[in-house]
Amino acid sequence: MVFLLLIYFLLASSFVSQAGIEVQLPQSTSQQPTKGPNSITITAKGEWYWNNQRISKEALPGLIRKALQGAGNEPSARTITVRADQAVTVQELAYALSLIAENRGQVVIATRRQ
Repeated sequence: MVFLLLIYFLLASSFVSQAGIEVQLPQSTSQQPTKGPNSITITAKGEWYWNNQRISKEALPGLIRKALQGAGNEPSARTITVRADQAVTVQELAYALSLIAENRGQVVIATRRQ
């Protein structure tokens, strides 16, 4: 019985962990596109990460600008993967996406398959 409960909780848990950052990604039915060389993670607690390094939200514009200035014109080099917990507000997500768009970057939003 305990074994069955353990299996149930393992299967029911939908947390995705990347370098110790727990984020419950929104679900999607689409195939996962290729990830970019840089990533932004926004946790349910409102913590911001750039390439798995904790940062302040205010530092994000400079980091994006610096990453995309030296990226050239190759689309894959100009792609930034955004990993946002499903509890993150649309306003927070829109902030990150608009910064990427202002710097002519490409966005990949990480999701989990249904």
